[in-house]
Amino acid sequence: MISLPKLSYRYYLSQIPVPVRENSKKWGPTVAAVFLIAFFVIFAIRPTVITIAELLAEIKAREELNQQLENKIKQIFAAQKLYNQIYDRTYLLDQALPSNPRFAYFSQSLESNRISADLGLNTLNYSSIVLTEKTPPKTIKENQEFKFTTGLIGYYPNLRSFLENIFNQRRIIYIDSLKVSQGKNKQTMAENLPLVITVNGKTFYLGNE
Repeated sequence: MISLPKLSYRYYLSQIPVPVRENSKKWGPTVAAVFLIAFFVIFAIRPTVITIAELLAEIKAREELNQQLENKIKQIFAAQKLYNQIYDRTYLLDQALPSNPRFAYFSQSLESNRISADLGLNTLNYSSIVLTEKTPPKTIKENQEFKFTTGLIGYYPNLRSFLENIFNQRRIIYIDSLKVSQGKNKQTMAENLPLVITVNGKTFYLGNE
């Protein structure tokens, strides 16, 4: 077995053509620079770029939030301006929908309207209602109501006047049903007998619970 001498790396380098070796010397710094730039891009510049992107996204989000806040402020100023225009008439809201039943005032106004319309009273009934609270109110429950039923005696012009008086009130009053029938007399069947009128309605208020 023949053993060949081991050749050193210098021998192999000597076998590379001279032009190739010259070009390798020229490209060496360039390749090293490329690898160095790649290293910085991956390990140094990349986190900075990510941070800048996150900051830009946060700035954009804050700008959108500021725009929304500006729109809200404009809406508040517009609402305040409108409220100032109607401030002197806000008491009408309490009259239309009072914070409590105001039962006594309502019953008095209903009786006053009946008398002014020259209608006789046959019956007058109200649904159950809580007039006083044992404990202070905690929350407000909207659209509370109490109902009323009244039986009246009169003629059509009187009924019309009575209903006009009710609907002209500032308080919200809803008429559920209206029944009109001819009065009866056992002794006579005259057509000019007064009418029997039954009115079923309800009114509303803000209640506490």
